[in-house]
Amino acid sequence: MPIARRLVREAVVDWDLPDVADAAELVVSELASNAVRHARHWGFRLTIRRLAHGGVRVAVTDKSRVLPVIGISCAENVTGRGLALVDAVSQEWGIVRLPWGKRVWADVATSDVLADFGPAPEMRVFATPTAQIIYVLIVVALAAWLGVLIAGG
Repeated sequence: MPIARRLVREAVVDWDLPDVADAAELVVSELASNAVRHARHWGFRLTIRRLAHGGVRVAVTDKSRVLPVIGISCAENVTGRGLALVDAVSQEWGIVRLPWGKRVWADVATSDVLADFGPAPEMRVFATPTAQIIYVLIVVALAAWLGVLIAGG
């Protein structure tokens, strides 16, 4: 997935949107990994499109017709957190069914656009997509640590 991350980063920097680069890279990494893992095929199509409001849409198309779901992960699972991360760093994401597969997409907005939307009442707000990622990773690490403590003793 390094090539996909690099392509996305270069596109958003060329479009003068460097503040979405980290989140867009995370999104493409997770979506591409899911495509390879679940479609059981190394071939997938990556598209990135600049949105009118200042963000980007990252999409990965694969040949699997099985739709992804946000998994419930526990400390023992090494995988299953990808869509939760995509959900955390994207403004919106979704799935388009195709006759021969599917396209999973996520819109990553600039911090200015996210400020215009305002937070949902129960949603924790972070200054940057990177801060959101760090928060999610800390929560996952703490859950894993707690699981090890409970299992061990």
